[in-house]
Amino acid sequence: MTPQSTASQSKNSQTPRSFPKKHYSKAALGIDWAQLYQISDGNQEFELELIKLFFVETKTLLADLSGAIGTQNIQKVEHIAHQIKGSSGNIGFRSMSAIADQLERQARQQNLTLAPRYLQELTQWILEIQHFLE
Repeated sequence: MTPQSTASQSKNSQTPRSFPKKHYSKAALGIDWAQLYQISDGNQEFELELIKLFFVETKTLLADLSGAIGTQNIQKVEHIAHQIKGSSGNIGFRSMSAIADQLERQARQQNLTLAPRYLQELTQWILEIQHFLE
């Protein structure tokens, strides 16, 4: 899944009131706003803080993932993919969670053939989040 392929999935998500329209792109960000709203108990500043924290942590994880893929460290790839799957799913980034899930499954099967593609897709999502935060 890529940011472009989830545009139709995101149409049912709620637009948060606190984020300026010029920074907001439902199709690009691909977040389940209802879930984030529930997690934050409606605190819009906290929602933004969660997204920022997720961005920083995931960017670091992706750098580690790139290294693990490069060295074919299957256990590390599986572990990092699992972390990204969980954190992205918890905050409402469903598409990222699905990609990380696929990568984790592949690593469990001792197969990293598609790992570079999954890394590229996850990296594209992080760039979309970075654009949103700017």
